[in-house]
Amino acid sequence: MKLLTLTSLILVSNSFAAFAADLVNKDNTGYEVEVTSSSGTMSTSINPLTIKTNVCSNTCEIKVKGVGTIKATGSETVSIENGRLSKN
Repeated sequence: MKLLTLTSLILVSNSFAAFAADLVNKDNTGYEVEVTSSSGTMSTSINPLTIKTNVCSNTCEIKVKGVGTIKATGSETVSIENGRLSKN
């Protein structure tokens, strides 16, 4: 029974992660980032050539200082490339 419960929890947690927006920085510079959603605003940063996973799970606004602002949903990937934002 414990194994069944543990397996169920793993499956549920993985299904939520599948619907979380990611932020990919393809630039050689790091950026300060603000993510605003219905639950508030989170300030963070992203290093050069890295991926920040699960930045938001529903609709949110991602503001990359010095680059711009873009709206994303939980199933999208937002990329920073050549100082510009785009969604995949």
